[in-house]
Amino acid sequence: MFKIADQVISLDRLKINGRVHRLARRLTITVEHEDDRLILSDEEFGLVVSATTLEEGIAGISDELSMLWEVYVDEDPANLTPDALRLRNNLTSLVPAGVIL
Repeated sequence: MFKIADQVISLDRLKINGRVHRLARRLTITVEHEDDRLILSDEEFGLVVSATTLEEGIAGISDELSMLWEVYVDEDPANLTPDALRLRNNLTSLVPAGVIL
């Protein structure tokens, strides 16, 4: 049996909190093939999603980013640790204010 090589895809928009956002910079996602599943991951935000299709995987990445957004961006910055504030800043730099498709 042969193994399909890992691939890298680049996303320029994502659905976050029900809205499609154009990203300020591309999000690089590694796609690995494992048996009959795809494993999508992003090192910057620590995202890992298992899916049967690429579309399902991208939706999972969007869901994970939406969750991070709720936890870190929608939260009062005064309640966040220094590491959480760094993550918050990375998230807000990814999705510029007011850029919704």
